[in-house]
Amino acid sequence: MTGGRALFLAVALAYAGAVEASPGNGIRLGGSSARLHPYLELETRYDSNIAYSDQGQRESGLVLHLRPGLILESPTDPAAVNFQADLDWAQYLGKNVDLSRLFGEAELGVGVNRRGSLGLELTDAFRRADSTSFMTFGGAIVENTNDLRVDVPWRPGGGAFVTTVSGGWQLETFEPFSRGRLCTANTPQCDQTLLSKLNYNDVNGGLELRWRFLPKTAVVVSGGYWKRLPADSALQSSASTVRAWGGLAGLFTNHVAGTVKAGYGSVSNAPGSVASWLANLEGEWIPTETTSVKTGYIHDVGIDPGANGEYTSHRAYLDGRALLSARYTTLLSLSYEHRSYGGASELRGADLLSAAPTAEAEVARWLRVGAGVAFTKRTSKLSGATPRLPGFSFDKTEAFVRVRGTY
Repeated sequence: MTGGRALFLAVALAYAGAVEASPGNGIRLGGSSARLHPYLELETRYDSNIAYSDQGQRESGLVLHLRPGLILESPTDPAAVNFQADLDWAQYLGKNVDLSRLFGEAELGVGVNRRGSLGLELTDAFRRADSTSFMTFGGAIVENTNDLRVDVPWRPGGGAFVTTVSGGWQLETFEPFSRGRLCTANTPQCDQTLLSKLNYNDVNGGLELRWRFLPKTAVVVSGGYWKRLPADSALQSSASTVRAWGGLAGLFTNHVAGTVKAGYGSVSNAPGSVASWLANLEGEWIPTETTSVKTGYIHDVGIDPGANGEYTSHRAYLDGRALLSARYTTLLSLSYEHRSYGGASELRGADLLSAAPTAEAEVARWLRVGAGVAFTKRTSKLSGATPRLPGFSFDKTEAFVRVRGTY
């Protein structure tokens, strides 16, 4: 990934002599409308629980983040390209210095013939981070994810009716975040030496039918199939998932948007399985162009890595955003999720609560500063024979200040 960024930057600089460039306005490539925005972000973060451990084992400390990156925006027709990538060097201070390492993420989006009857949407996203949405791990891990997706929309006539065929491939790998074992031997979720045995590939396909009966509101019917191909079939099975949805999505009034969908889903993960109703309810109030409040509820089925990881989940969330005086932005994110695992799982249930208020200010067109706090609390219900892993019940508070300069 680093070599690809270097090549991309070299190509961009080759155009730079013939383009206009100014701080915050980017580098215009040749005679096109494409612009390249290199940026650098510096962040200081206090973490009260670096390795996601319980009260008796957790360690706190400071982490310095250095994130160089770039953004490419090329909204041309018939092919539009968007690309964003950054490296993230996390430097831990004090006694946790040995945890310092390189993270990063990159995302590429290509849209072909978006105004025509037959189009193509290609997205590929890579992420390497020390956080995960999976709840079967007993402590902090390093997760590497690459998610490739292809959508082919067909828009006959004026585009009121759209049929989209989609397919995807996801690769997930895991690495130790710290040394040592968190529980009994031969348990991959908490034995750092066995983490790579939980790697897997996912493949999926789907079909969506969308009828726009109002200018910005549509009836949506969709279905999909998903298959997991594990690296080690002895530790997790070749699970599969089927989902079917139907409902409405779009703008209901000039200031209210939303989604109302219901369906059915099942996860087959021999010897266990789960099946349940699905729901996706979301409402967004947009009183002004710069202010919005979104709230929602999702009931879904899924599977975490490892044996017997299938679950049903309830998730409620609230997100708010407001731009004040055209320079100051306030954001608030709240969420709560409960997962109930299959009867054969040693992890019977897990709850995750998170809250993250943030404030940002635009000092200049090219310079932004921000600060915020993120709080996370997790609790778990375990079977009587399951070891009490540190990462199954913990709380974590992070406070950060960041500065970002964009060319």
